[in-house]
Amino acid sequence: MIDHLLATCSEVTPGRVTVVVPARGSEIQDHLAGRCHTVRQEQARGTGDALRSVGEEALSAGRVLVMNADSPLIRASTLRGLAQRQLESGAEAALLSVHDPSRDDGRVQRDPKGRFERIVEHRDAGPDELASAEINAGVYCFSGPPLWAALARLEPHNQAHELYLTDVFGHLAEVEVVTAADPDELIGINDRIQLARAQACLRRRLLEELMLSGVSVTDPASTWVDAGVVVGQDTVLEPFTRLLGQTRIGSDCVIGPFADVGDCEIGDRVRIDHAWLRQSSIGSDSDCGPFSKLRPGTHLGERVHVGSFAELVRSRVGRGSRVPHVSYLGDAEVGQDVNIGAGTITANYDGVNKNQTVIEDGAFIGVDTMLRAPVRVGRGGRTGAGSVVTRDVPEGATAVGMPARVLKREAKGGGGDP
Repeated sequence: MIDHLLATCSEVTPGRVTVVVPARGSEIQDHLAGRCHTVRQEQARGTGDALRSVGEEALSAGRVLVMNADSPLIRASTLRGLAQRQLESGAEAALLSVHDPSRDDGRVQRDPKGRFERIVEHRDAGPDELASAEINAGVYCFSGPPLWAALARLEPHNQAHELYLTDVFGHLAEVEVVTAADPDELIGINDRIQLARAQACLRRRLLEELMLSGVSVTDPASTWVDAGVVVGQDTVLEPFTRLLGQTRIGSDCVIGPFADVGDCEIGDRVRIDHAWLRQSSIGSDSDCGPFSKLRPGTHLGERVHVGSFAELVRSRVGRGSRVPHVSYLGDAEVGQDVNIGAGTITANYDGVNKNQTVIEDGAFIGVDTMLRAPVRVGRGGRTGAGSVVTRDVPEGATAVGMPARVLKREAKGGGGDP
């Protein structure tokens, strides 16, 4: 949640951003280290005390934008509009409100002429005050000097015995109220139900932005895209697709159905079908799946085919190579134009170390070949079906059997050695 807000704040005011952290918020402090200024609130004495802990020097320097950290969906355009309204009106403060009587938040009270009068917190409100459907959204823009003077006058005269930030409005000369156009922007998250609601709203927003940018989403209701994901134009996201983390996908791709992709780099014109990928990359014009698994450290070149029930980890596959089906490549370096037969396994683990298998350009690995690492198959080398390769296969040679033995090695001059 705090990351979403920091990203939004950086769009509105690239200057100093301060986060007030509770006394027992060391994990939050560590997470924010080097990204913004933090201030510790030593005692939980309310929102007014939290803001007051920022200090007079910071709060009196100019205008101050304040928001709750549990409302991560607010847009930068909404914050700019609030700040502009406060500046143009000459008011000492402006606040956002939303019409949602179901929320257990403070009620905005107006006088008979419709002007702002005060905010009453939910636990302190009576029946008449709770009847108001106008809710304080917890987003404010202040002129700094009047704000600091008002904070100094706060008293804990309420049921919580806390210093309410909302009480400062009783000490300010004029307050503007701006009603939010989209109530979903101001969802506050206090429990898992509200968290799920906010996630659904964010997912819908992200998918709509993608579709407006030229990405086709076949079924938005079953498609999940994280905020950090980038998808190129004319790519199609099929149902039950998840794109997570910092995934980057090129143009003209078809992702899904049932694709689960996290922190991956995907080129153009790639097809991923019923596959699971993490921290991997796929070059342009390649395909993966169905029912394949690319674990971290896997890199496929251009025009690579990975078929059904294949698993790769910490492996590189060169341009034009094929891993059609039911194979495992672990710690493998595969060259260009290599064919990996069905059932091939690189036995990379000897019980202590992970060892590498190297398969050079143009090699042909027969079905059910087991390559016991460390081992190398030279350029143009071949293995017969069911081979167990425990020693290097020279360039141009064919190896068969268990353990595999070399049958023929092509000489550079065109002849051969038996």
